[in-house]
Amino acid sequence: MMISESEYHQAAQAEKQCRFAVLKTGAATEYTESNYGGYGMLMVDRFKDGDYLQNEKWDVFSVLDDDFSFLDDHSMYDGFVITGSESDAHSEDVPWILRLCDALKFLHSQKKRLLGICFGHQILARALGGSTGRSPVSVGWEIGIKSLKIDTNAVADLYGLKDFESDIHVFESHRDQACGVVLASSSKTGIEIFGIGGEVLGMQCHPEFSKDIIMDIIQKHYSKQNITVQVASEAIKSVQEKEANLPAIIKLCKNFLKKG
Repeated sequence: MMISESEYHQAAQAEKQCRFAVLKTGAATEYTESNYGGYGMLMVDRFKDGDYLQNEKWDVFSVLDDDFSFLDDHSMYDGFVITGSESDAHSEDVPWILRLCDALKFLHSQKKRLLGICFGHQILARALGGSTGRSPVSVGWEIGIKSLKIDTNAVADLYGLKDFESDIHVFESHRDQACGVVLASSSKTGIEIFGIGGEVLGMQCHPEFSKDIIMDIIQKHYSKQNITVQVASEAIKSVQEKEANLPAIIKLCKNFLKKG
């Protein structure tokens, strides 16, 4: 019996196993750890499904704890996701951060797809020749649900998404920023999303978060006096009154990692 071309390609995709690694760079709050398994599992749960590939394998490596064993088997992986962290991507005296910069340079030289989230976005910018740093005091924290202005032409050219929305709401929690091609910006952060060809995608926002997670993070930063009452109140209000457009930003991430 003859099969159609589409059925042939579906069968070929099903037979091919694609493998991805999450590089965990930060410890989650107790709430997120107990309810979601931490930042590594959040990424796996958010990105692993059958939308693009029927046969996926995901591994998590805690580079925060100096686990760089993925380098020994780097050729097995199609893409890498670098998580968020409370650490400073611009740090010059933290060994695992310096080692991660070298690892990302190497993976980029091997044409591996690299997706950076928040800290991951910043460390990618640093490792590949850009710069990162603390946001100016006048800007401060960006936390809660914020609006991004998307360069839809760049998204279409780089990732083939022709109908991507030009204005989306996303979860944010950061006071550092990257200083690469800009795909999106917000009122406080000039480079919210950047891309390098079809191999690197960095974003300051958090596609892995949900409302309960960001509310817990706001409370944590307020209790530690990292943010003022005003910043905390505005962040909580944004979460209560707005909805993050997770499907759009997750589609961008999956399309980047899995298509082509």
